[in-house]
Amino acid sequence: MNVAYLGPRGTFTEMAAKILGKGSNFIPYHSFYEALIAVEKGEADEAVVPVENSIEGVVNGTADCLIFDVELYIQELLILPIRQCLIAKNDTALNEITHVLSHPHAIPQCRDFIEKYLPQADIITESSTAEAVRKVSESDEKIAGIGAAAAAELYGLNVLAEGIQNTDNNFTQFVRVSKSKNMDYVKEKVTICFSTNDEPGALYKILDIFSIFDINMSKIASRPMRNRPMEYVFLIDLDVNNNSKDIEDAIKLIERKSSFCKNLGCYDVRDNRLQK
Repeated sequence: MNVAYLGPRGTFTEMAAKILGKGSNFIPYHSFYEALIAVEKGEADEAVVPVENSIEGVVNGTADCLIFDVELYIQELLILPIRQCLIAKNDTALNEITHVLSHPHAIPQCRDFIEKYLPQADIITESSTAEAVRKVSESDEKIAGIGAAAAAELYGLNVLAEGIQNTDNNFTQFVRVSKSKNMDYVKEKVTICFSTNDEPGALYKILDIFSIFDINMSKIASRPMRNRPMEYVFLIDLDVNNNSKDIEDAIKLIERKSSFCKNLGCYDVRDNRLQK
């Protein structure tokens, strides 16, 4: 089985893919979008992509692709603790670093460290943390990357500082997705997305359905509706809690009451924060 993930090797997504992926052939792609499209086209059997970080929030590129671009379903969710490292060549000192490279989500996770110890450095965004570290390994300049310790080992670099994220409670949620449609509502969570009519009270009427059926919403986020300015799609996680019939009935009612509704699957959660 082929598992697509955000490459190159050494990313946190690769780490998540090797925990979640059911196959043994892991294929790196340049972006989350390309990894998901690979599954849509049949180039890979499943993909592992990040959906939310505890500091930076929803990964918009992943959310938009799952909502609008592909017909894929979440099979499992992993909560993975993230320890960001400052990585450079062995002869590099903190006060010598002129540029810091990393993924756009990783840099804000480490903003406090950067402002305190690297105020002189310019920030450059890259397609992944591992790509940033790879570029550091090929550069003759005094630059550093932010990424996983595994990337430093992979490219023969030095970890100048470990655990530089703003908080120790930094974790990312990753999902394993495939074309398999799983709507039995016997797992832990369900994720749906929907949009409402542009009229007073429309969103309240939808959300009230969950209250009527005594269903807990563990997350709600919004994304702009494509080609419909000032309209939004709401992305919601629901806790199943052994009430599969209520979940099924509530979703059927939402499908009738909303202008757009898409079910992204029912799945279990693997929380690696609980591991010692």
